Amino acid sequence: MDNLITCIIGAFQITLLDIVLSGDNIGVIALATKDLPEKYAKKASAIGVFAAVTLRIIFTCFVTYILLIEWLPIKLVGGLLLIKITWDFIKPSDNNETARVNHSNKFIGAIWSIIIADATMSLDNVLAIAAAANGNIVLVIFGLILNIPIIFFGSQYVSKLMKKYPIVIYLGGAILAHTSFKMILQDKLLIPFIPNIIALLIPNIAAILTILYGFYIVKRTVSSN
Repeated sequence: MDNLITCIIGAFQITLLDIVLSGDNIGVIALATKDLPEKYAKKASAIGVFAAVTLRIIFTCFVTYILLIEWLPIKLVGGLLLIKITWDFIKPSDNNETARVNHSNKFIGAIWSIIIADATMSLDNVLAIAAAANGNIVLVIFGLILNIPIIFFGSQYVSKLMKKYPIVIYLGGAILAHTSFKMILQDKLLIPFIPNIIALLIPNIAAILTILYGFYIVKRTVSSN
């Protein structure tokens, strides 16, 4: 009976973690597919979900060995990559230039963006789920499987919101900006040199600046129309 209660509590914790932690992945997929036709967007989303779950499985299998590599600045490199990806998603685009890029090129570009971003964020997600599972492999597998519908349907919904309300694009960008700077400042190479208050403030400042930038771009676009 005690084991059953422990499993139920663990499953509940992992469900909540998945909902919270999948937000980054949902944001990445939604941002990457927002300019694609629905047919391409669904294919890119499906591949993105597959990549996210596959990477989590890989990290789950090798996480112990990865963490033993003391010199490897995983979060620093991942955070820098995520900053670049975030800017690519939110920077103003030239409509004429966009029109010249065919859908298949956008499709491939979206998939690569999703895979790279997923790779940078999967380690933290796996560590959180593994901690909640407390060594129970069944709960870890449950957490990984639960990721699939949450990320797929969540990204589809958010992508539609982005097309209807452009400011949502920058809210997604703010989440990614917060995540990227948080990853950088939590890297083992930088932790000894960064005061805790700075590590807390910078990700939040990055998110706020991204939202303010979004309001500026949306307002400028409305004014020009």
